[in-house]
Amino acid sequence: MKHQQAVFLQEMGITHWQVRKPALFKAEEVHKQLNLSQCELLVVCTKEDKQHPLMQAILNAFEIGKDKVTYCSLAQFENQHGELPTLIWSTIGQLEVAPAHQLLHSPALAILAEQHHAKQTLWKQFCAYQQ
Repeated sequence: MKHQQAVFLQEMGITHWQVRKPALFKAEEVHKQLNLSQCELLVVCTKEDKQHPLMQAILNAFEIGKDKVTYCSLAQFENQHGELPTLIWSTIGQLEVAPAHQLLHSPALAILAEQHHAKQTLWKQFCAYQQ
């Protein structure tokens, strides 16, 4: 279930089912809820993007510490219930989020590292939300 659908159901007073023993399922990681209590930036990306050297450089430019960033896959994002941080960055394409969230999107970091205009676009998106 996508996050937006879960929020809609929650607003209607309909609770969602939660798997008691997720270890029985192969997709256990998908069902695992993220701890977003201290998160300022949620990054929806691949494992390769998370480990790319450019990731830390961008976070430094955004002035967001490592402890304030949470990484997740698209499947984890779509199955996340509850509140999301205001700032969300996707390196895997456009996401559907409520208008209250500030959504940044960019190509994968391997591509971003080679395209100067894509870096500028990401920076302009970030600056637009900071004003």
